[in-house]
Amino acid sequence: MVSKRADPNYQQISGYILKEIGTEFKVACTRMGVSHSEGLEQAVTLWLTQNTQQSAKNRKND
Repeated sequence: MVSKRADPNYQQISGYILKEIGTEFKVACTRMGVSHSEGLEQAVTLWLTQNTQQSAKNRKND
């Protein structure tokens, strides 16, 4: 099995968020039994879905 780091289908992203949010995220991932990578992927996917839909609605109204 190839690690995500070595898999060309994956890309590393990073950024800075408030410490409190980061801690909450880590605790939530642990409670849910998912890795930070899985939790981050789910969060980004949800964010993209919500913002892409809103963006498409805005374009239709223009």
